[in-house]
Amino acid sequence: MSKGMEYKAYPERDGYRSGIKVSWYYYRDHEAARAAATAAKYNARIQAGLGYDFGYQAPGEITEVKTGEHAGMWEVCIP
Repeated sequence: MSKGMEYKAYPERDGYRSGIKVSWYYYRDHEAARAAATAAKYNARIQAGLGYDFGYQAPGEITEVKTGEHAGMWEVCIP
């Protein structure tokens, strides 16, 4: 991989859920979620350039979780 094509690391997560084409990381801290989203968007561009298909998911999207196991956390879509 050439310089500039290195994947960015994600902040340590507080929760995790996996899917078929993407995963979701959960963060209690909004700033950590924003950092993860920035890395996810960057990493997704690399993967898309290699032909990876994310389906209808949007890597880097942040959602505030209102209910369920991760309520009160920030969910970040990860490629």
